[in-house]
Amino acid sequence: MYAPSVTDNTGIRLAPASRTRLRHGKLIKVDKTDICDCTLYDLQNGGTGVVIPDAEADLPDTLYVADTKLATVNLAKVRWRVGSNLGVLYLEKPIQLSLKQSAKTK
Repeated sequence: MYAPSVTDNTGIRLAPASRTRLRHGKLIKVDKTDICDCTLYDLQNGGTGVVIPDAEADLPDTLYVADTKLATVNLAKVRWRVGSNLGVLYLEKPIQLSLKQSAKTK
């Protein structure tokens, strides 16, 4: 994934830093079994960054990402992974969960 640089080659910031919005999430297999809790954050290129608790966890290439703050779930593809950090690309529009469903993802 390409993420544009916000610093020049001297390390001077060319644009103000944007505020990182961290939120709780869950990773779920396509068969709807839970994988793990995670932390979600927005990437500069429009994707979503994910931090999982276990860097050695075996993850499928395609999975659901549940955002408990927004009460949404998205089908996503893992684009890159470095240890416990990964970047995902959403494959379809988010599905809004009902209040009853979102209580199950917390």
